[in-house]
Amino acid sequence: MENKKKIIVTEKNISIFTSFILIVYFFFGYLTDENSAGAGPYDFKLIWSNLQLFKEGIISNLESLDYNDSRPPLSYIIHVLVNPLIFDQQSFRFSVLLISLIVPLLFFFSIKLNYKDLDNNILLLLTLIITLSPFFRTNAYWGLGENYGMIFLLSSYLILQKFRNTFKINSSFKNYLIIFFLCLSSSLCVYFDQKLVFIPAYIFFFLMNFKTELKYKLIVLLFFTIFALPFLYLINIWGSILPPDASLSRGVGQKFYIFHLGYCLTIIAFYIAPLLLFKKVGIRDLKDKLLTKNFTLILFLFLIYVFVILLYGNFQSLPIIGKGFIHKILIFTTENINIRLFLTLISFFIAFILVYIYFDNKYDLIIILFFLTLSIVMFPFQQEYLDPLIYILALTFFNTKLNLSLRKTYFLLVYFLIFSLVSKQYYQITIV
Repeated sequence: MENKKKIIVTEKNISIFTSFILIVYFFFGYLTDENSAGAGPYDFKLIWSNLQLFKEGIISNLESLDYNDSRPPLSYIIHVLVNPLIFDQQSFRFSVLLISLIVPLLFFFSIKLNYKDLDNNILLLLTLIITLSPFFRTNAYWGLGENYGMIFLLSSYLILQKFRNTFKINSSFKNYLIIFFLCLSSSLCVYFDQKLVFIPAYIFFFLMNFKTELKYKLIVLLFFTIFALPFLYLINIWGSILPPDASLSRGVGQKFYIFHLGYCLTIIAFYIAPLLLFKKVGIRDLKDKLLTKNFTLILFLFLIYVFVILLYGNFQSLPIIGKGFIHKILIFTTENINIRLFLTLISFFIAFILVYIYFDNKYDLIIILFFLTLSIVMFPFQQEYLDPLIYILALTFFNTKLNLSLRKTYFLLVYFLIFSLVSKQYYQITIV
């Protein structure tokens, strides 16, 4: 019994020490102006110029061609109205760092709510893994905007769980209040990052299919309609879901980028591959899943996709920008275009298999299908769009459950630490 207690104490001490090191590593990145996502300092110049633009006037600059962000301007408006630390660049960056810390805080409570019996040592480590994300780090350090959307994504998840656990037929005011904040929080996701539109869509369909009275469904419809009006106004003055400058430069919806679908699969697979260790996937389970009519149909569709790539795709002319880690690794690995195409298609197939094996729930697959569809019409499609989003979703919104343990969590930590260090080194080499 004493040996068992000693082991528990030792594990606790090691996890606390590891957590402390992760926190120090995160703040060290800020103090050293880390740029592990590539465009931190460059993007910050654009962010700062946008902030100065809205300081001059909010309404008058909504459709200005000088506004060069691809996202709605809500974050700038809030900074101008309530942030006292926007008088110089360093203070502004520090304020965004503080705001970004809300993400792991909310993530902690979200995991705790989703896995109620989880040991606190595991919970803390799983939470702090998010601080290893090169894109979360760079956004926090350089005043960028993606982390704001994560705050409201996680807020929506927490409020959704509150709704599930506390909804009472005879408590109308409380129900209306929770529904109001749920609709508001999920809608705000889109005002910080358009690709998070799947969150209010998920919440909307959940509430409309929840066993409630008609009056609650009508109020859900009313709230979402009201919260959509400002964005519809932006679309009207922009003529697009993107601001004018971004709409011109990105050409969203003007053509299909067929290679992006495969690259999107590899990015998703990168984040869910280590999580396969947390699933009980035996040889028999794997065999059963791969010998179904559904898999045969999906495999057939994938082979058609490969055929379309070979027939109509122009692999040689693909721009270097975006497309994730596989694209960058192969560019460094070989200059032979045919070998690179072959290895790219192999990586697409492996990613397809991993994604199919991992996801058990059809609603999870609908979200994945959303990302795949988005990638085809989006240029450039970059890994940062799904980092650390897929990891966050895996422990919150995704219904595919994981068997969490301390040993596997350490493996996950090492996996993402290596990614963080390699990413930082890669951009040091390529930028310098």
